[in-house]
Amino acid sequence: MQAIIVNQFGGPEQLQLQEVLAPAGEVIVNAAWAGINFVDIYQREGRYPGVKLPWAMGIEGTGIVASAPAGSSWRTGDRVAYTTGVQGSYATQVAVPAAHLVRIPDVVSLRDACAAIEHGLTAIMLVDQVARLPKSGAVLVHAAAGGVGGWLVQILLARGLTVFGTASSASKADWLRSVGVQPVRYDDGSKWLAQVLDQTQGRGVDVVFDSVGKSTFTQSLELVAPCGHVILFGAASGQPEPVDVLQLMKKSITLTRPVLPHYLNTAGALQEAASKVFQYLSTGKVSLRIHAEYPLADVAQAHIALAERSTQGKLLLSINPQAN
Repeated sequence: MQAIIVNQFGGPEQLQLQEVLAPAGEVIVNAAWAGINFVDIYQREGRYPGVKLPWAMGIEGTGIVASAPAGSSWRTGDRVAYTTGVQGSYATQVAVPAAHLVRIPDVVSLRDACAAIEHGLTAIMLVDQVARLPKSGAVLVHAAAGGVGGWLVQILLARGLTVFGTASSASKADWLRSVGVQPVRYDDGSKWLAQVLDQTQGRGVDVVFDSVGKSTFTQSLELVAPCGHVILFGAASGQPEPVDVLQLMKKSITLTRPVLPHYLNTAGALQEAASKVFQYLSTGKVSLRIHAEYPLADVAQAHIALAERSTQGKLLLSINPQAN
């Protein structure tokens, strides 16, 4: 079988397509699609502790069960998705613990399920379990036209909130405007901060969802309203500087840094959240956005595109697109 392996930490050139031994594990899945995420870049660069070389890349994907142990609830031919707690999805076959598999309903394709599962689960965790959302009011989503951001803004709008979304280009701002978000260009210095404060009569927003990190985090703390909530769930621009708790005290701000596996820590919790993801898709409440698809051998190009933050929607690796 083939897999993308990192033998040395560094840039996209370290992503090597190699022939490797077939995986051994609880359930073996013939992979159809794999998703690209910022965490993959962090792992490739060696930012995370616990990443030991050689490292099999990829944390999410979809495919068809090839084999499962006797007595398992999974059967050969089942259509499945997998994400949190799985490693090595940039491969033609993946070994997945049974508790980390979710069944894909017939109305959702393997491609769409792969594009939805990690971003959708993250958005649902943030909205349902992390954020203290007001019944009415204003929230702000950074990188709002990106993968998780696109899910967040659509869910938040459906709940009747006023949603501001930062964007780094005119095309991203146009998409946000088209779905009902008030776009804010954060590539023009500090003007975006004044813009949101002006539109909220100086109060700010009740919740900030920040996946950008270093380049936006200080402004996120400035922008949140008294007794508001800042949720830092990524660091696309780098990790922010440590926070002085007295800075939080000035407005009684709460700050959270959630991690998906801590919330989806049982098979039941994962299945319940995944069912919400697929329901949002099948009912059309969330429009799926796929930016591009790449062959497994071109994974370095996908990493470059994501790191440049020029994408709108999900990046996918097409491993066996004929499978459905």
